[in-house]
Amino acid sequence: MRGRKKLLVTLPEKHLCQESPTKGQKIIWEEPISPIEFLACPLAISSFRHQSCYEFCEMVERVKFHHELAKLFVTHLHNSQVNLAGVSFTLSPTTISEATGTPNVGEQWNKGPYVDKEHYEPYIKARYHSKISRVFPFKYLENSFCPLMKLIIKYLAYEGMFSHLYAYRIRLFMHFTRVRMMNLPYSIYRNIEKMTHYVQRKPFPQQLSSIYHFSLIKIVVLHQLYLQNIPWKTFIAHEIFISKVFSSVP
Repeated sequence: MRGRKKLLVTLPEKHLCQESPTKGQKIIWEEPISPIEFLACPLAISSFRHQSCYEFCEMVERVKFHHELAKLFVTHLHNSQVNLAGVSFTLSPTTISEATGTPNVGEQWNKGPYVDKEHYEPYIKARYHSKISRVFPFKYLENSFCPLMKLIIKYLAYEGMFSHLYAYRIRLFMHFTRVRMMNLPYSIYRNIEKMTHYVQRKPFPQQLSSIYHFSLIKIVVLHQLYLQNIPWKTFIAHEIFISKVFSSVP
């Protein structure tokens, strides 16, 4: 966030361990809250810093997440706008870039386009080159790249599933290994758009298991609250954020 006053979050939210939910209420998207894995991977630190994403990872670990905020944000988001507790928020590549410090530049790519197999091969063990498809086992990946790929998935893909790799994960990996640059705020924005469309079509409480980007949403909200001079404690104390489903108010 060079050239701008940084948002300093001094009220980290307590992270609660996932309880055994009732059917339809399972939260499957868990996001990173500890820097230990990151610090153990020099390649990841170098790659994320080069792409101006390391500060975002630090934010994720610092602010944690708020499940009820994310649920309300996603279920009420329409045309990139949402109003919660009387406060208006905008979600766009620009607002994501401003909140995270990630540059809003590069190729605008999302999960749809095909990635040629020739782009996969430098990262895949030679004996598996003939078996590459749009989805393939994680074990095909060269061992030296596994720690970086896992961190990319945790911080930017959010599925939390490591058994298989998908084309868009390879595309993200190409960005962080400086092979083919992409616009991360745009990709994240499109990803949230698709997630929002999917979630809003599902009935409650089945929709809860499809929500992710918890930390990113909280970071965007915190930044826009800061710009409007609204304290986080005042905002999150509103009754709409008190939920028996998530019980995640600090």
